[in-house]
Amino acid sequence: MKDIRALIFDFGGTLDGNGIHWLERAYQFIHERHPEITREAFDAADRAAITEFAFGDSSIEWSYQDAVSTMAARLQKRDSSIKWSYQDGSMLPVGAVASEYAARCSLRETTEAIAVGIYQRLGLSEQMKDAYVEWFCAGAAESLAENRGWLETLQGSYKLAVISNNFGNTRGWCDEYGLTPLLEAIIDSTVLGVAKPDARIFEAALSELGVAPAHAIYVGDSYAADMVGGKNAGLWTAWLVGDQTKTRPDLSMVDVQLSHLHELTDFLDAD
Repeated sequence: MKDIRALIFDFGGTLDGNGIHWLERAYQFIHERHPEITREAFDAADRAAITEFAFGDSSIEWSYQDAVSTMAARLQKRDSSIKWSYQDGSMLPVGAVASEYAARCSLRETTEAIAVGIYQRLGLSEQMKDAYVEWFCAGAAESLAENRGWLETLQGSYKLAVISNNFGNTRGWCDEYGLTPLLEAIIDSTVLGVAKPDARIFEAALSELGVAPAHAIYVGDSYAADMVGGKNAGLWTAWLVGDQTKTRPDLSMVDVQLSHLHELTDFLDAD
């Protein structure tokens, strides 16, 4: 029988979008208008734009090796040839610490900065970039407002928290959209220095909440980062797939699959 006392949520793709990660939303917007742009070209532009935004050097056309060398220096690694491990849905390597600038950016400022990098690299118009930023931010704001109202109904019955692989600005975004008063812990990978699916990031949240893993559920849209990470840390797991088709290689990693975030209530209420 379930005895869940804490609900811990991913941010991007979960609270700000119903199962669709930022990366996928950005690609879908471009692909619908420019189907000739390949996924490989988009991914390369996205990775470079995110690296440039996160580490704050706009004078460099970032390549993968540039990113590895620079991040190795920032993290004081002696061997810049180290094989970095990238998390599902994130272009930042494990242990990376983003710039102070990135950590201060609002959700809109982050969206704008990354979009500028992507659209310039793909040779797309500024007008299309502006339309994307407006579309993305409006959708995120709508989802966050809806989910804030839903979280208010859960507060008091459960301890609530957020864990995000982000740029250091997760708390700022929670402040921006009125979520912070509802949350007892906000964990950001580039603040902690540990990223999902590493069990330590889940353990940090559980420690702040004062809850054992068996009494907590992690809710996220990524199978590899959220489901595998949460389950390996001993939590219950809820996979938000929305209307997407997603592969679930190991059924034991997922306790419940959600087409809408608010369906979690039914799972919690069931014996």
